[in-house]
Amino acid sequence: MKLKYYIIGIVIILIDQLSKVIMIGRKMIIIPNFLEFNYLENTRGAFGIGETTLILILSIIIIAVMIFLLIKKKELINNYIPIILIISGSIGNLIDRIFRGYVIDFIDINIFNFPNFNIADISIVLGIFVLLFIIIKNNVIVNNPK
Repeated sequence: MKLKYYIIGIVIILIDQLSKVIMIGRKMIIIPNFLEFNYLENTRGAFGIGETTLILILSIIIIAVMIFLLIKKKELINNYIPIILIISGSIGNLIDRIFRGYVIDFIDINIFNFPNFNIADISIVLGIFVLLFIIIKNNVIVNNPK
């Protein structure tokens, strides 16, 4: 795997962690009645679901599976970006869970009562959508059932 992918992953983790530190205890209105940055300590999983220990274990499993895909299933994944996005986001939130006991969420979109989220969450969701797009586009599951 090329060095640029490692750099992308490290940059995502650093931006995530730096943004969380900057937002500790803060509230900022970015676009009134639409987008705010509100510090929130999330002891649960995505969308407030799950228990901390279970989420911690699942995060480690997800990271391990993604690394396995990078190493052993290169023929299935010809684009490393979605895997790097998922791994980096998972590591960003895992760092919070291990060292803080909770994940810092701060991006608050004031529509449909959407839960707060962070840069790591964006990275994970974007990675999942891109990976699903690649799988569907390439029909990987049907044509290459390895």
